[in-house]
This record gives sequence, C-alpha cells and structure tokens, in this order.
Amino acid sequence: MTTPGSVANLERLGFIGLGNMGGSIALRLLRAGYPVTVLDLDAAKTAPLVRSGAGMAATPAEISERSTIVIASLQPENVEEVACGKNGIADAKNAGLHFIDLSSTSQELAIKVSGRLRERGIEMLDAPVSGADIGATNGNLTIFVGGEYSAYQRCLPVLQQIGKTVTYLGPNGNGQIGKKINQMMQALSELAIYEGMLLAQKAGLPLQMFARASSAGCAQNWRLDELVDGVFNHGEKKHRFRLRPGRTGNALKLAEQLGIKLPGTEAAHQTFSRHKWEIVIDFDDDKVPE
Repeated sequence: MTTPGSVANLERLGFIGLGNMGGSIALRLLRAGYPVTVLDLDAAKTAPLVRSGAGMAATPAEISERSTIVIASLQPENVEEVACGKNGIADAKNAGLHFIDLSSTSQELAIKVSGRLRERGIEMLDAPVSGADIGATNGNLTIFVGGEYSAYQRCLPVLQQIGKTVTYLGPNGNGQIGKKINQMMQALSELAIYEGMLLAQKAGLPLQMFARASSAGCAQNWRLDELVDGVFNHGEKKHRFRLRPGRTGNALKLAEQLGIKLPGTEAAHQTFSRHKWEIVIDFDDDKVPE
C-alpha cells in the first residue's frame, strides 16, 4: 500500500460511482493516503467515505477541476453522459487531467469518449476490471487497460493500489475487448465446472472430494478454486453460478466483426440463452469421508 508522503501526495483523485465495487475501491484509495473527492447520485453512498476523510463534489465537472486523475465505476449507459454531457468531465478546465473508466462498456464507446475527451486535453484509459466485490475490497482486481501508453504509465501507481494484475493492451478500446474475451472464457469455465460436477455426482463420486481433486489437477481455475474454498473453508452447501448470455454474446459479436467462428462459445451461448439464469451445485447430500 502507498503511504502518505510518497506518490499519494502527487495525485488528487476524484471518484464517480460508489456502487458495490466503486465504494470499496474509493475507500481503498483513501486509506492508501490519496486525497479523494467522491460523487454519487445517492448521498447515502458518499456519507461513509466523507466520514473517512473524502471530499465531496456536486458534478463531474467540479470533481474533475479538483482532481488530477478522475476514476469512474458506472453502469454502461451512464459513461458518456458523465464524461461528455452537461457539467461532465469534458467541461472541466483542468490541463493534464486523466480519466480512468473502470466500467465495462464497448470498444466503440471507449474510442468515442476518449476521442472527445482528448479534444479537451484529457487522456482517458478504458480499464474494466475482473474480480468481483471481494477483489475490489482486497485490491486483487485484474485490470485490462486501453489508452495512450504515457497515460497508462502516469496512472499505473493508482491502478496498482486496486489491481493485483494491471495489463496494458494497447490503444483505447482494447481494454474493453480484453474484458469481453475474459468474460467469455470465464463463462465457458463455469459451464464446464457445472457439467463436470453433475457428471461426477451422477456417477456416484463423492462430490466434495472430487472438486478438491480437480482443483489440484489440470482442470484448476479461479472459479473452481473459489468453489472448493467455499465448500471446505466456509461451509457452503450450495454454490451458485449466474449464467449471463451477454458474456458469450458479446464475444460472438466481436468474433463476427473479425470474421471468425467460435463454435464452443456458440454452443455455450445457446445453452445459456435457454437455461435459467442461475445454476446451482448442491452439496447438501454429499458427505466428506472421515
């Protein structure tokens, strides 16, 4: 963690969007010693951060004029308005301002918004994250970064406070592409885990022990490790995966634009589209041998 007196004194941070992930990220940056100003439409979400020492602003333009780097964690439909709308980031009179968008949007939107901000002298990084709420709290996010390399270098110390793996992938839009491909790979791995566990259960294997064995072998991945940790260390009886057709659908749209076929993803997308939104691995009747 950065301590006061080092890089924390060189950057003044603004943070817009204090939802489940954004609030945790902003608090982590504040505790790292950065001066942080926050903004959210819900005043109840700003209150805990203000009590912890954060400042508060009324508009994206105001928060941008008080900051050297502005970070946003927003719903996709709100990004352009916050960045380029009335009293948005683009209206700030602040030479050298940098904007980090942690939201998961589209390549096209990232290119559009970054271009409009660059006309105002503001560099933007599209930097969507993976790692869920727990990753935001613990600073273990994976961050996919697109933008000018000089902007990446400038913002890297801040990103390293919240991300275990921060990877530069090229120009604006590439961060969003990286996130979409990662989501597709995660979705396919979740389907493989569910079907593997179902097969093991129907074949009469002790499900908990099989899950532990698989996580130690070539099938090991983060989601399988999470399942094993939940069952063995936290006593979970049911482990839920949320099937989101968008995770495969976005990758298929990208593949179509690039003129390639992804038959495995296509099959998974069809499964996700007709399946209920949640699948559950149930350990209720599974006994771990003494």
